[in-house]
Amino acid sequence: MKLLTRQTFENMRSGARVVEQDHYGEKVLLLSDGTYLKLFRRKSWFSKTAFYPPAKRFADNAWSLATLAIPCPAVLQTYRMTSPYRSVVHYVPLAGQTLRTLMKTADESQQRALLEGLGDFIALLHDKGVYFRSLHFGNIVLTPEQQFGLIDISDMRCLNRPLSVRMRRRNYEHLLRYQEDWDLLPGELLESLQRDVIRG
Repeated sequence: MKLLTRQTFENMRSGARVVEQDHYGEKVLLLSDGTYLKLFRRKSWFSKTAFYPPAKRFADNAWSLATLAIPCPAVLQTYRMTSPYRSVVHYVPLAGQTLRTLMKTADESQQRALLEGLGDFIALLHDKGVYFRSLHFGNIVLTPEQQFGLIDISDMRCLNRPLSVRMRRRNYEHLLRYQEDWDLLPGELLESLQRDVIRG
């Protein structure tokens, strides 16, 4: 990871749009050239992130997903800032629309087709050993090539083997806990999801 000085950071963020922030400060910036900076704070000096910064984990996961032919952001560089401390990843976003956005405007037949594609995609992730603890409609993108891909990938692991039944179930549990996503669907589709889409 390269050292990112405050001056260089300010130069990079000139003209940027703040996409996400909290009371600790900026978290995601859309730069003027269309690339993104994602900033991670250290929650504790005793946290495991002190040894394996989230920006580095994001970059490693992007590399792993690319080797598995799963669409994801393309990392340009990782940095560390010292005042305040942040680990930073600079990346090219994955083109497309999130599943959450698509579900909001799709009719029922389109929603059904998206869910069927989602089921196939998750089965592929499981077979390739991808365990994504933040899996939800906002982190899944349908690309212009009509492929599903992943974004916001710091909170995941790529194993060298298919996921166990227990880990597959945990992945689905993470997906299902976002009630705002499932509220977009009529009851019949929810039943169809349980019956046909969610498969280990």
